[in-house]
Amino acid sequence: MSVLFLLTVVVFCEASSGVVRKYFVHSNNWSNSKNWDVSPDPCDAVILPDLGYDYSVLVASRVQLSSLKFPSTGEVVFGEKSSISLSGLGSGQCLSNTYRARQFSWGDPNNWYSPNTQDSIFKTADSDKIPCVTDEVVFNKSSVFNVLLDKSVEVGALRIGDIDLDTQDVVDFTRGAGRSQLQFINLAKLVVTGRTVCTNHQGCLCGNKLDCSQVQCPRQDCVKPIKSEGVCCHYCGAEVRFKPPAGFYLAKFKKSLGGFLEDTQQLNDKIEISVSLQMYDGLNVQITISDSLADGTYEGAGYESSMIASKIYGYIVEYDIVRESDLILQQSHKPFAEEATEYQGSTGTVSGGIQSWVLYIVLGVSLVLLIIIVVLLIKCSRRYRDSANQRDPHIRLDHGTLPRTLDRRFKPCVPAIDQDIPTYEEVLMEDMLTRGIQPDQPRSHDNVHRASGPRRPGYTEIPTTDISDRQRV
Repeated sequence: MSVLFLLTVVVFCEASSGVVRKYFVHSNNWSNSKNWDVSPDPCDAVILPDLGYDYSVLVASRVQLSSLKFPSTGEVVFGEKSSISLSGLGSGQCLSNTYRARQFSWGDPNNWYSPNTQDSIFKTADSDKIPCVTDEVVFNKSSVFNVLLDKSVEVGALRIGDIDLDTQDVVDFTRGAGRSQLQFINLAKLVVTGRTVCTNHQGCLCGNKLDCSQVQCPRQDCVKPIKSEGVCCHYCGAEVRFKPPAGFYLAKFKKSLGGFLEDTQQLNDKIEISVSLQMYDGLNVQITISDSLADGTYEGAGYESSMIASKIYGYIVEYDIVRESDLILQQSHKPFAEEATEYQGSTGTVSGGIQSWVLYIVLGVSLVLLIIIVVLLIKCSRRYRDSANQRDPHIRLDHGTLPRTLDRRFKPCVPAIDQDIPTYEEVLMEDMLTRGIQPDQPRSHDNVHRASGPRRPGYTEIPTTDISDRQRV
């Protein structure tokens, strides 16, 4: 109770400060009810168990017990005007009650409290509940703490009560005079940088590792729960994320988005919305929307938050915050068509953020282009055939075959006039050679070629046509 009272008081002192302060809330105080299965009774025989490491228990008031068993490694710290009185009643007359001494992980989001986030309409993502690289960490001076710190962390500042400590001071304090008050188990590297303000207008990543090992996740009622970066548990709802463009201001975006959600009346007690920076294939702005609706209706849990995600998606597109192709939307429950809003037309996404209607347009245009190409090829082939059929028939010889030089291959859309086609004289000359008649052979009756066998037509017997003025084919 003393810890919560102190936190309530400091809220008013930090309202105008730009420093984000985070308080470790789980103490090893005797009066902390979370350290007991049942609060100790004066007749109880209390056992402080052996845990294999040193730990401290703070007694800040007068306590009466039947008996008290100490651990082999550990200690009891007495506050001002505090004491433990033992009645010495037998074990058969009193119940045994064991103190639940636990180690609380630094990276557990449930072990921290920040008054800076209480007035925001947005909830804090799990990754931002733990101390970040520019945050100030505060431990209450009237409590003792056992903190598991097995990963290196970096913070902007660290205070125990009203005492500011730097990196070396923390080591000296936990190994010296303050050892009973603040004990780090498996102490890894703890760095205090002195930088308590994020100067990047796009926002700053938390920078410290999240530990979800002790977080108990509730059962989800939707068919396909979502698991987002920086969130310990799966949830029913939706996620919208994008890479922040140049000139993007995270604080301005959150203020603008919050105003939009309030104006459109999208906020209620059953909906939780968080805006955070997460690392995927690069820095991403991540918006998670979750709800706990399980009223037995056909839409199930996650339906209302999916509707809100569709409107957030449309808001980002309409105000040109990023291009639609750069937006990624995941939904555990997609809204029905009859419930579509003016922004829901842009919710049909596929992997990578590309919209399905964009794919339909691309496929349609490709099909039209293919049809145009086929039609052009058919027209060109017909033009070639028509041009070939309209040639002068005198090129074909009387024996019904074309010379080798006239064998044209299929060439669509090639003009009918081809300079490689021989003249009539050249065709006639080639035909004479194939018949065995020499061009300079005398045309007489004692020609050896006429001496025997069937008579072959002579030079003058081949039908000729005057082509001196005829255009070349």
